[in-house]
Amino acid sequence: MNIKGTQGESLANWIKHNRGDIDAALWSDGYVLFRGFDVGGLAGFEECAGAACNTLYKHYGDLPLASASENVYFATPYPKHLEIQFHNEASHTHTWPSRQLFFCLEPAPQGGEWTLSDGRKVLEAMPAEMLARFREQGLVYRRRFIRGLDASWQQFFKVNDLQELREKMAPTGHEIDAPSENDVTVSFRTHAVLPLPERGTEAWFNQILLHHPDALPQEVGDLLRKHFPRDKFPRTVFFGDGSAIPAEWVRKVDEVLTDCSIRIPTQANDVLLVNNLLMAHGRLPYAGNRQIRVALGDMRTHDTA
Repeated sequence: MNIKGTQGESLANWIKHNRGDIDAALWSDGYVLFRGFDVGGLAGFEECAGAACNTLYKHYGDLPLASASENVYFATPYPKHLEIQFHNEASHTHTWPSRQLFFCLEPAPQGGEWTLSDGRKVLEAMPAEMLARFREQGLVYRRRFIRGLDASWQQFFKVNDLQELREKMAPTGHEIDAPSENDVTVSFRTHAVLPLPERGTEAWFNQILLHHPDALPQEVGDLLRKHFPRDKFPRTVFFGDGSAIPAEWVRKVDEVLTDCSIRIPTQANDVLLVNNLLMAHGRLPYAGNRQIRVALGDMRTHDTA
């Protein structure tokens, strides 16, 4: 759903007065794009996020905070010449946002489009054999935290030491292997398909394309292979029984998600509100400068598949 504002019209106020229509659109279309409104800068964006969500998420470890606010983050720091592949935010963890907002401060002069793929359509298009196995077995994500590479485990889990990490994650089903504080591996078994009983539906919901070695861009895969054996990559994902997901299945997942996707060119002051339960998102390569900020809200929790 696309909403066009008038010059000087406050987006936060519009959201507050039209929340019911927005909520409905998030379940029918999966997203709402607000364009032409007065957002009010970063402070205004936070107000917009607070109007669109019942509760904002203050403790997300996978994105760096953008300001003194605890509720606004920078977008994923990833090389601009590479595509950010489709994923549902935080679907590899035990808690995730049901709503995610993106604010375009500065659009790229070339490329950088937002991409969205509808998880309901993905299920309809996925080969039956693949879908049955993903639905039945779920996934195991394995993330290896290595000092100086990616976010630290302290930052990601918001803890100070290994004992605190073990105590915090024990109730969630995470498995922790920590030979030292400089080499910590965390594994988590969860779903590949998300049931939405309150809506009588389900959706493709995972991060296979961000975690599987065969989904990596060639230059990234080549770089990692210089430093790590394949089974020691910083991020990997398996079927829920621990067996490997075939490379051809990963390529098919990428193909189906792309076939079910749309592209949204960005303009300054655009705000994109996404139903993270339904829509996988990504970003196309770009040139020049680009500034995006992110907010997350209305968290959900699921222990294990």
